[in-house]
Amino acid sequence: MLPAALRAETEADHELAALRAEVATLRAAVTERDATIRDLRAHTVALESDISAVQQTVALASSDGAAGQGLGIAPTSALDWNSAMKVATAARFLVKGSSLLTVMPTGSMKPVFDERAILLTEAANFDDLKIGDIVTYRHPRYGMPVVHRILEKRGDKFWSKGDNNGRMDEVYITRKNYQGRVFGIIYAKEPSAQAQRFSPALARR
Repeated sequence: MLPAALRAETEADHELAALRAEVATLRAAVTERDATIRDLRAHTVALESDISAVQQTVALASSDGAAGQGLGIAPTSALDWNSAMKVATAARFLVKGSSLLTVMPTGSMKPVFDERAILLTEAANFDDLKIGDIVTYRHPRYGMPVVHRILEKRGDKFWSKGDNNGRMDEVYITRKNYQGRVFGIIYAKEPSAQAQRFSPALARR
């Protein structure tokens, strides 16, 4: 039988060893968690980059599936994409508060424009909008801009439609989601690199 002091020392050694093993297990778990967090952060950055690229494009088709099927032919020009962008950028400085937008290959606004166009938008007052204006608004479901034509006014809101779509948009244009009015279109001979990478599945939605 071991002396009491030796037994206590042995038990302390066992407890210390158990604590060390527990600490090692916790450290491994923390290391694994940190690696997972790093992977998630990298994935989030990649997703944000993709979302940012998509949000710089406009003219979503409505859900009727009519757009993006080659109905109507939109104009082009002899300008390559970079030259068209330079022209659009120069034109933008002529109108205070204007912006440039590129277009997704949905075909919803053919034959007026398609993905080979750069749109210039102005910060027109909501009260100055009229039927026939082409405007951009933020779609609540897609979370990105849509550029369609105003066809009806209902009280203090507007109802719009893509020229090449078979039905009206499912949401109204309001003071809250309205963004701007198209005042100019610069055409290029090819679409932007973003439009070329755009998913055909989304274009058919």
